[in-house]
Amino acid sequence: MARATVARKFAASADAVWQYVRWHGVAKLDQYSGDFFEKIEFDGDIEQVGITKTIYPYGGHPILERLEELNVAERRYRYRLLDVGDLPVTDYCGYVRVTPAGPDACHLKIECEFTPVGVTAATWEQTWTEMETRLMDEISRLVENMAPDARTAAA
Repeated sequence: MARATVARKFAASADAVWQYVRWHGVAKLDQYSGDFFEKIEFDGDIEQVGITKTIYPYGGHPILERLEELNVAERRYRYRLLDVGDLPVTDYCGYVRVTPAGPDACHLKIECEFTPVGVTAATWEQTWTEMETRLMDEISRLVENMAPDARTAAA
């Protein structure tokens, strides 16, 4: 089993960043989602352990994720891929956490554990890191360029 991690500090509140990375949040990222997937379907509107979402990537098989652990107060969750679609990994588990760094900043950590299939761990880690970095770039564009009053309203 291998592990990959990305983390970044944002000049925005933890709540402002959390709205884009929480379970239903990535669907709000039009520019990011337009690059990676056609659509996402959720099996419910309430974020709770056991809920699933299906991601439909462009030109690939759907990916099915299940929420395994959720702590909204601490802005963190764990999830597992039940169907990896065309991804070259198995036994994939993800982790997302937003940690306040004062009232107007936070740290976002995204991590995965995986077993590569047909590729090296380094190859998958590079692909995954590039994808998560683009996600963080999109979040930065949305939350760090807002006026402080707009950030509060968006959260």
